[in-house]
Amino acid sequence: MRVFIIFFVFLLFVQETTASSLSKETYKLDGKAITYHYTSGRSYHVKFTPKGISYQYLTGTSPSSWWGQFPYTAFEVYPNVYMVSWYEKGYGDHVTLLIDFNKKILYGSALIVTKEKNILHFHGARIEKVK
Repeated sequence: MRVFIIFFVFLLFVQETTASSLSKETYKLDGKAITYHYTSGRSYHVKFTPKGISYQYLTGTSPSSWWGQFPYTAFEVYPNVYMVSWYEKGYGDHVTLLIDFNKKILYGSALIVTKEKNILHFHGARIEKVK
């Protein structure tokens, strides 16, 4: 019985430690803007504001056009490293970024919905500019 109690207390401690180590939602990115270039050749300029994320698809057919504002969620998973996600209502695109400001790199995953087909985007990028 004593072993069971010790094991149970250990499980509670491990579960509490794991749950408490999850990052809370953050708004630290509000006011930041980044420009990055993917290994696939795509480039973007992204702005974070309290109203949402907006971006320019710099290598697209209308590089000066702004898309958004789309509400986003962000977590600071390590100091200066963020997981960011948003859904583009009206378009169907869903985007997730892992942004590492320490190394000036990011990884992006997206389901991009077009009239012709759905595109799965999963690439790394170099961050060229941070404001």
